[in-house]
Amino acid sequence: MNKKSDIPKLTDKEYYFLSQNTYSTDKMKEAFKERTPIESKSNKAFFVDKIKRDSDTGLDAYVFVQAKKKDGKWVKPDAPENVVVAFAGTNPKEQFFQDVIDADGGNVVMGLDPEKKSQYIIEKDAKDTSKTIGKYNATPSQDAMLSTGNYKLITKTSQIGQADDLVRQVKQKYKGTSTFISTTGHSLGGAEAEYSAVNNDIYAVVFNNPSVVKLHSEEKQKEIRSGKYDSSVKAIVNPDDMTGSGWWNEYERHAGRTIYTKDPSTSRVERQIRLDPNYNGGIFGTVFNVAVDYIATTAMGIPDTHGLNKGNFSFDENGNVQNIEGDDLVYDKNLKAMLPPEVASGSGAIKVTPEVAKQLAQKVNAIVDDLRTMKREAENAYQEHDAAINEMKHDTYRQVGHGLYDKLTLDDVNNTLNNLAQLFDKKGNPLFYDVHAEKAYIASLKDTISDLEDISGYLAQIAKDFKSKDKMLANWLKL
Repeated sequence: MNKKSDIPKLTDKEYYFLSQNTYSTDKMKEAFKERTPIESKSNKAFFVDKIKRDSDTGLDAYVFVQAKKKDGKWVKPDAPENVVVAFAGTNPKEQFFQDVIDADGGNVVMGLDPEKKSQYIIEKDAKDTSKTIGKYNATPSQDAMLSTGNYKLITKTSQIGQADDLVRQVKQKYKGTSTFISTTGHSLGGAEAEYSAVNNDIYAVVFNNPSVVKLHSEEKQKEIRSGKYDSSVKAIVNPDDMTGSGWWNEYERHAGRTIYTKDPSTSRVERQIRLDPNYNGGIFGTVFNVAVDYIATTAMGIPDTHGLNKGNFSFDENGNVQNIEGDDLVYDKNLKAMLPPEVASGSGAIKVTPEVAKQLAQKVNAIVDDLRTMKREAENAYQEHDAAINEMKHDTYRQVGHGLYDKLTLDDVNNTLNNLAQLFDKKGNPLFYDVHAEKAYIASLKDTISDLEDISGYLAQIAKDFKSKDKMLANWLKL
């Protein structure tokens, strides 16, 4: 599944489209009943092949089959190019206990085993097991019902476990065909899509989903951390979103690649402030404020950092996720780098043109300028250090022999400074910083600047060569 050829020919925007439709329950029921496809703006259409809902667990899933044009009409092919299993996210209004308490709280936050089975009571002859009488708790009244012979017990896993089972069934159905099976979803639905994609070794694109790496077996977690699923599972996340990036600390990782829809630097600073007791009146104030921020942004949308909408997700003309602030690049959390949308989406390699090479050279030069400034500041830091020490010494000298310091002498001040000093310069003056670390830091900056200058030169030469070769070719072809 990790080969380029195993990636479905569906864009980030098309997965976004399908994820959005999981929240349109009535529309999906109508499309399923009337056997009419839903059509995206990219001229692709999908039939709702199956709806899987379970009122006991909260599972809310749709199996979409890509349609094919025949005689100008959309038809449902026997061997579709793509089948996408999409999962809806948390529905607190209709499924508060199933979604918020059991799935979000129990599985996602607490890490309870999603494959653990629970028993439910159902009528003996019932064909539909999606809604039972209730969970079996071995109460006298429940045992009395069972003793009549009109009821029986069945077992169910959590909705995350059911999602995994559904994907496995769909994959089995198309086994041996050329059909690509993939998953998608938003929020809790994204967690279910990611979890089942990893377990079934298929492709997935998910949005603002919590990390559920801890729900996998230890062996599977090792595979995840080794990067096995980085090319096949992608979480697209607004770094401001506390569900998708981490409600307390930032997630170590998702199961595959994590693409932030903008530079996460500001979001990370805000997180540090949010978790700092000094800014929140202690640890209790911190916990309270984190809870308030989470509820406000996720449930109430104040501000909306979590929703599946244009404010949190934007796409270029080719359907690749792009920066929501209008910048050219998105952030790959795994690589810790800003990348072009088409590279982050895995839809293609960088298209090198003279303009691209020139832009990259300019960006590298800007980084070099910043590093040179840092190098100058580091080289001059000793002057600020010496000035600060001298100022402190003279301020202390003026107080020696007076008031609280009437028994101190100038030697006492000098001896104290010498005892606290880490090192001494050639003149015997105390130093309060690691000289060796400073030299290593400056040397590292110097080496980095040198390397980047070489890279910038290469890029500039590429742009120049492109133009000269293009001119040469034009002359040869007499254009």
